[in-house]
Amino acid sequence: MTSSAETKYKVFCVNVNLYVKPGKREEFLAVIRNNQKGTAKEPLALDYTWGESTTEANTFYFQEKYKGKEGFEAHQKAPHFAKWEEFVKTHPFTKDPEVMLFEAA
Repeated sequence: MTSSAETKYKVFCVNVNLYVKPGKREEFLAVIRNNQKGTAKEPLALDYTWGESTTEANTFYFQEKYKGKEGFEAHQKAPHFAKWEEFVKTHPFTKDPEVMLFEAA
């Protein structure tokens, strides 16, 4: 395992908790799978992992890692992220997303 100092960038992390309305579940899954597929092709993306809570239906957790904040900013400009933004405008959540941004130590 290499450290951030050895790789010359800091790993920028994004953790997100999403609470999806039951009626939006299938559309959410299609959009998020598309986002994951697109993110896997991004040169500055390191990891994009998501899953559903084992105890609360329609509660999803995400962990993303990028090569520096620049990697995340590039992700936000990608076409697949634009589709995510369009989906978000449909008010698909039962409560506000919880987003945590940080640099890995």
